[in-house]
Parts: sequence; C-alpha cells; structure tokens
Amino acid sequence: MRWTWTADRRGRSSGCAAAFRWKSIVSELARVESEQHGSVCLVRIFGEIDMSNDRDVLSEIEVAVGRETDRLVVDLTHTTYLDSAGLALLLRLAERMQARQQVLSVVVPVDSPVRRAFELTGLASVIDVVSRSEDALSETRPGHSNDQM
Repeated sequence: MRWTWTADRRGRSSGCAAAFRWKSIVSELARVESEQHGSVCLVRIFGEIDMSNDRDVLSEIEVAVGRETDRLVVDLTHTTYLDSAGLALLLRLAERMQARQQVLSVVVPVDSPVRRAFELTGLASVIDVVSRSEDALSETRPGHSNDQM
C-alpha cells in the first residue's frame, strides 16, 4: 500500500516511517517527498533550496526521519539550485544525524546543476556523496563514496 498526500505542518503525521510515501510543498520553490525503505528513509527535493526556504526544507527532512531510521538518503537529483544556505542545511543535517548515530548520504548526479557547489566547497569530504540514489540505498555501511569530484 502506498500513501501520497500534500500537507502543511499542522496536518502531517510523524514522518517517513508513518507512511510509505509522503509529499510536502514547503514553498513555491521546493517540494519534499519521502519514502521509507526498511531502515532507510529516502528524501527527494524538487526545485530550489536557498535562504528563503532552507529552514522549512530542513524541518520537512527532520520530520521524515524516524527513530528507527538508520540511514537518511537526501536525493538532490531534481534540485535545480542550491546556494550557501542549502549547503549549510546539509552540514547541519549531517551533524544532527551523526549525533543520533544515523548515517546521511546525499545523491548528487554528475550532471546535476548543483554538483559544482559540492566540488567548489569540498562538501563531499565531509558528507557521503553518491551519483545515484540506487547506490545510496544499496550501501550497507557508512563511509564516503568512491565518486570522483
């Protein structure tokens, strides 16, 4: 069974684990979707992440991650823009995941418009970055990918 809905903060249940699939529009710029794959929560972000919506996007991601989640995969395949606020969001998320002994992987395809931001900042040396969501979902241990930046 698959559930899909769009909700605001007041109408949402307790995250990715509460439903197999969940959508939320956090602003006109971004849409967040999440789904649970066993102990892995996959979050896809569509659109743009910038200083106008980074806090809302982070809140949506954190709601999606349940206590039973071992790994969070944030898929930026459909993210068209990511500024410094978006990069800071990912760093904060990585710190929070590590504090909870959970693993964060970020999907950034080689041909993605946001890939350059990862290359320029060296963010891939701090966060596990892979090119395909299938690779992140199939990983069984934490660690950095072999993707070339």
